[in-house]
Amino acid sequence: MSESGIVQRKELYLIWEQKHFKKLSPYKEFIFDMLIHLDILSEQRRYDITTGSRLPVENFFVPCMLIQRNDTRFMTHECTPEKAISLAFVFKGTIIPPALPNRLISACLSMWTVKTYEEKQLLFSGFVGLSFDKAHDIVVCVEGNKILLYIVHETSNGLIVPDIATGIKECMFTTLERISDFYKSTVSSSRQKLPFHIEYACSRLECHVTEEAALTTDEWICEEHKIVHTKDKWNIWNQDQTKEQCEMDCQGLQESALNQIPSDMELQRFASRCDDVTIKELAIRLGMSFQEWDELERNNPDYIQIVKYRILVNWREKCSGKFSNIAQALSEMKLTTHMLCQVKRIRKVQCDISEENLDLIPTDEILDELAQVLGVVSFQLGIELGLLSTALDAIQYNNGRNLVAQCKEILFQWRIDEKVRPTIRVLVQALVNVGRGARCLEKIIKKVGVKAYIPQEEVEEQKQGTVATLLKKLNLFQKKN
Repeated sequence: MSESGIVQRKELYLIWEQKHFKKLSPYKEFIFDMLIHLDILSEQRRYDITTGSRLPVENFFVPCMLIQRNDTRFMTHECTPEKAISLAFVFKGTIIPPALPNRLISACLSMWTVKTYEEKQLLFSGFVGLSFDKAHDIVVCVEGNKILLYIVHETSNGLIVPDIATGIKECMFTTLERISDFYKSTVSSSRQKLPFHIEYACSRLECHVTEEAALTTDEWICEEHKIVHTKDKWNIWNQDQTKEQCEMDCQGLQESALNQIPSDMELQRFASRCDDVTIKELAIRLGMSFQEWDELERNNPDYIQIVKYRILVNWREKCSGKFSNIAQALSEMKLTTHMLCQVKRIRKVQCDISEENLDLIPTDEILDELAQVLGVVSFQLGIELGLLSTALDAIQYNNGRNLVAQCKEILFQWRIDEKVRPTIRVLVQALVNVGRGARCLEKIIKKVGVKAYIPQEEVEEQKQGTVATLLKKLNLFQKKN
């Protein structure tokens, strides 16, 4: 365990079966759940590299037992100034008590999936690498009295979505605040000032400036590299997620973003914000024909949202289309190119589901109930959840005009095959992004409750364990007689 920090549930149960721990045996499930609740143990979720399918939970992470240091090339080859941005949570004193970052890492593991890099999981002493989505990774590591947070884009830091950076920063701040409050409450009942503050990293990810100075100074020059940083550089960490429109000083998409080919999700978001007349004219300007539009309308007579999305996907595949092509066409139509900024935005989520429940994986009962009420947004939701268009085509073909069956298969396929951890939080964000809102899911959770989702493989494993225990007791009874 000291090399990997990993322990299996059955190994702990085996220890507790010893005569010294006999009194614990009746309460072992409760104790195990309490260790997870306190972040002393954390589920280590695994995904098949080829298919992205989630594998059964076999191992649990015990961060306080891990001593192996990061020996991968991730920080030098991927987490670079060209691909990453960074900030630091700086604590008072020269070092951070180990229990605090250990709990932080465990909390991160409950929210996101450990990233695998060069066939190694990025999980080490004082270091964890996590997959946020298919384009963004998160790194959390401890150096002296700092907990460093990096957000890494697969190609360029200019493509990091500000809403994602802001959301991750807020999530980390809230988690650290909660952990700090917990430890303070064990020694004092009074609430004191937080034991840390935030500092932003320079463009080279080495020098730091306090958040207060960064946000109140027009320019900051880092000491070591003499690079000038203007105040708007820190906007990426402080996006106003309640605003739908761009800020007055928004310059539009950067050149690196304009040269990118839009993803399925980005095209879906763009299409959903435009009416069919606008999308049709745009598609024609981009090189599509009236016949191609009419054919999509005939094939999808009741689903104009799918028609708008499909015509843009077909254009992208036919012409290797980029954001710059759409921007040029919008300008020709006398429309603002800031419409493209919105596809990089993530709508602010406001819901009454508790933070603890948001990080759980939805059960079959929740997904069954949700499938009954989603209706015609199921296709857009599938795109937002990361399913491929080809997979959604197959689902539509297999289920005909049965919308409930379509919704159900989309939701269950997302939970099984999505590489990013499929939590209620992810589902809520997707519902908000497609304009459906989270209220329907709130009602369902209030109605059916939230229980820990257990994959079928684990259910079978638990059944086999119960049968083995009964056979063991039966054998002992037979020997006595």
